[in-house]
Amino acid sequence: MLLLLILPTLISGYIVFTKHPYNYYRLHRYDGQLLYLESAKSGFMCTVCSSLVTLFVNSYVPPKIDICGYDFNLDLYLFFYSIILPIAHEDADELTWVLLIAIGAISLAYVYAFWGAARLRLKVVDLTDLLSIRRIKLSIKRHRFLMRRKDESALSSKEKAKIVLMSSILKDSPMDALFYNSYLIDGFYLMITMDDRKVYIGRVLSLGEPNEAEGMDQEITITPYASGYRDKDTLGVRLTTKYNEVSRDVALTIRQDKIILATHFSEDIYEEFQRNLKIKSSSYVLC
Repeated sequence: MLLLLILPTLISGYIVFTKHPYNYYRLHRYDGQLLYLESAKSGFMCTVCSSLVTLFVNSYVPPKIDICGYDFNLDLYLFFYSIILPIAHEDADELTWVLLIAIGAISLAYVYAFWGAARLRLKVVDLTDLLSIRRIKLSIKRHRFLMRRKDESALSSKEKAKIVLMSSILKDSPMDALFYNSYLIDGFYLMITMDDRKVYIGRVLSLGEPNEAEGMDQEITITPYASGYRDKDTLGVRLTTKYNEVSRDVALTIRQDKIILATHFSEDIYEEFQRNLKIKSSSYVLC
């Protein structure tokens, strides 16, 4: 009969990994048997906690409570037992306990996922400002509940939550952290070198969305400032196109597995390198 608990264990483990925002963003890091073991561990913890809660409720919670003269039946065991008895007969008692534990395990998995999402929302919401007298007065005046100021960021709470999640995931990789900073900080330009020696300079507009198999490091979309190539012999950067002179409404999507080098770009430092390169070239000619 205990084998029937395997199914709710697997289901609750799946819920913990796919519904909890932090776990979902890290899901791609687990591969093969490690993913199964982590999911089974989470499901097992939910099942154990559900068993303890079921035992506690059955032992200490009264089957009925009286509220204002009305009796409310809290005996879940008796309720499910009366449903299962006509079907299972001899095994009705064991199946009832299994069903209660299974429902509890799946419910706890959803509660855990909801709590993770709620914690994430609390991190991105400034409650002090949201519930301030100024904000409430403005909301009443304009007939909108806790409305946003005009000078506030246009980012939604979902986008802010995504930024918080990205900061916890991408900090482990120097290149991903560089892309994250460019995505977050206005004017933070990157110089990206591809495996075919092409060079792009721009700011990151968006990062890839994670899924069950891959993380956020699939591709990036940039607003290009300039592009060019690296010299075949010296590997010096030669810029051939400046996009701001042509159009500002240009976006390029780049596969991250094609990137071999990324660095913060400063036009002043680039010009200084170019001047030093010309001085060295002229000195070689004089010799």
